[in-house]
Amino acid sequence: MNVVRGAISRVIYFKNNFGIVQITLDHNDLEMKEIIEEQYTLTITVTSNFDRKPFKDELYEFTGKFKDTDYGYQFQANHFERIMANTLEGIVNYLSSDLFSGIGKQKATRIFNTLGSDCLNVIISDPKSLDKVKGLTSNNKEEIIRVLQENAFSRKTTVAFLNLGLTMTAALKLINAYGNDAYEIVKANPYILIDEVEGYGFKRADQIALSLGFEEKSPLRLKALIMYLLKELTYSFGNTYFNEEDLYERVNNELKTWELTFKEFRSYLEELNKEKKIIIEDKDIFLKKVYDSEKSFALKIKALNSDEVSDIDTEALIKQAEKKFGLTYGKEQKEAISNALLNKVSIITGGPGTGKSTIIKGIIYCFQKYFKASDLSIAQLAPTGRAAKRMQEITGKDAMTIHKFLGYEGGDIFRYGEDALIDSELVIVDEFSMVDIELANRLVSALTSNTRLVIVGDADQLPSIGPGDVLNDLIKSDYFKVTKLHDIYRQEEGSTIVNLAHSVNEGYLPEYFRENSSDWSFIPLEKDQIIKGIIEVVERAVNKGMDLVKDIQVLVPMYRGENGINNINNALQEKFNPLKDEEIKSHNHSFRIGDKVLQLVNRSEKDIMNGDIGKVYRFEKSDGEITGLEVEFDSGIVKYKLEELDDLTLAYAITIHKAQGSEFDLVVMPITSQYYIMLRKKLIYTGITRAKKYLVMLGSVNYLAMGITKMDDQRQTKLKERLEEDKKITPFDFM
Repeated sequence: MNVVRGAISRVIYFKNNFGIVQITLDHNDLEMKEIIEEQYTLTITVTSNFDRKPFKDELYEFTGKFKDTDYGYQFQANHFERIMANTLEGIVNYLSSDLFSGIGKQKATRIFNTLGSDCLNVIISDPKSLDKVKGLTSNNKEEIIRVLQENAFSRKTTVAFLNLGLTMTAALKLINAYGNDAYEIVKANPYILIDEVEGYGFKRADQIALSLGFEEKSPLRLKALIMYLLKELTYSFGNTYFNEEDLYERVNNELKTWELTFKEFRSYLEELNKEKKIIIEDKDIFLKKVYDSEKSFALKIKALNSDEVSDIDTEALIKQAEKKFGLTYGKEQKEAISNALLNKVSIITGGPGTGKSTIIKGIIYCFQKYFKASDLSIAQLAPTGRAAKRMQEITGKDAMTIHKFLGYEGGDIFRYGEDALIDSELVIVDEFSMVDIELANRLVSALTSNTRLVIVGDADQLPSIGPGDVLNDLIKSDYFKVTKLHDIYRQEEGSTIVNLAHSVNEGYLPEYFRENSSDWSFIPLEKDQIIKGIIEVVERAVNKGMDLVKDIQVLVPMYRGENGINNINNALQEKFNPLKDEEIKSHNHSFRIGDKVLQLVNRSEKDIMNGDIGKVYRFEKSDGEITGLEVEFDSGIVKYKLEELDDLTLAYAITIHKAQGSEFDLVVMPITSQYYIMLRKKLIYTGITRAKKYLVMLGSVNYLAMGITKMDDQRQTKLKERLEEDKKITPFDFM
């Protein structure tokens, strides 16, 4: 590790506690003189996390290392210390900086002349010493004391956290969250790090706790472990609850060196229940927020469905729709439209090619015709931006994500909910299989009793990433009008992808599978030939005029391994977007202008959502140095600073889960032994149904055949039971 010291000469960039600064080294400092001679410069660019924005002329000491980056030679710091100035020039520059409001050079000089070169420490230890300085107002004194004390405390707290083994980023986040009490709060309960700081799981928090003297059998430790495992299991397996015996076994597996008795385990569950962190229902354990979501959703969607709807001549309306659109609806399609008009809540489910989108168009037309509803009173929603865009293209009317409809503001904050309802007359939600119980509850909580809700989705696709199996539970409850679509309509130009998808969904490969068709094919390859095969397929498609970003998508079940997403992305990037000039390196990959990228998290402030795909448009620069990049999405250009690049990853290849809700002209899907654990019928079926025009699978037919016979584990939820608890709920149940 190296150390550099100097005054801030320029703040190049600062946001979210990350900064890029230039410092001027003091040539009179012997240690710095050596660095000046080595670097041939007095000025060095430093990247570091800070507890607050640094100001020009402040003195800093940084610990880290020099690194030759794409933006030039930089000093990358992992620790900093602010140095108290002790020269006339240093103190005057510091006290007259923007950090101290109302203190100019004249007053700063007077402070130095009155209190001496150690004046800053003197003021911290004895604030009344400022009374000796003539010309300072009471506001001047309060401002100087406040800033100096805050900085001194922040520096002391940061060092304490670093000594515990926390990173600078984690330390600053905790200080921002808890202020002056941050260190004492963490010292009292290091396990809060699990929830407060991204990247800190139980093991990392536990190391810190044990280093602080916490006992292995500490109740605080054991309750933290139970909560951690319950959250991990809930959000990894998608269950809304876990049996207490299963959870008990997993807790003891984690403890390893000793065993918790079941009686002790049960007592900790009771404590967590009293603390309103979990809910115990018989022998089933829920996270409280998931339990509340499931219970609330069941009540509210039943209440929404309770109002009687007057008779409507749906047959006449449907005939008008057929005339308007120049088509003839099938029996199932007519039933779906009628159910949507006659019931407050209805469900439409079916596989690819069964006309779900055409039905949505018909529902909107008939609804507007009968109820005289305006476009503004109708909401078309989908879980992803791409799915919403597809709805809009088909119906010609505005569509948006569920998050945008609810006014998502980041974290768990939504503008609309049970305290701020949305008065829409008709709400249609497509791709509902992707909606988890928490989002489903937020949606129905924001609807008025006048709203008619139409739920559309393919119940055979992968369930939501989050907890619950909402679409299937609603269908199985027999509480709502459900239209199941079987007839296939999408057979343009002899397309057989739809037939293949239905065969796979029924658990078999068709007889003609080994015969390449006009729109899909299977290329047998050994696993060490997979990446080469993918490149060749993609290259042929690009040469035929397909757009690599918009038209072609490689779908892969997992990130790591020889044929994982990371390796495939790197190979496709090198082939189709080789380094020509500059790139930005971030973790396991680099970004270049023209790269296909995927957004990984929801960012309401940028109007961009998890799963959105775009193209790197250009790099942002300041004085010749790259400070960020811009990505072109369907919704427009979005800017990213260097510290925000964790939000992005390359997207030449993505997971099938991430592709859900989207369609691509060409889908390339490798199937190898490496994916053995992941290969299941729903995964393969969902991947195939992402292909709009062409599908190319390559790899092992045997593993494909095996995968489509493997059923997914049934998710453990209580929603179906809750829907069946009471036969009829009315709005009066909430009064």
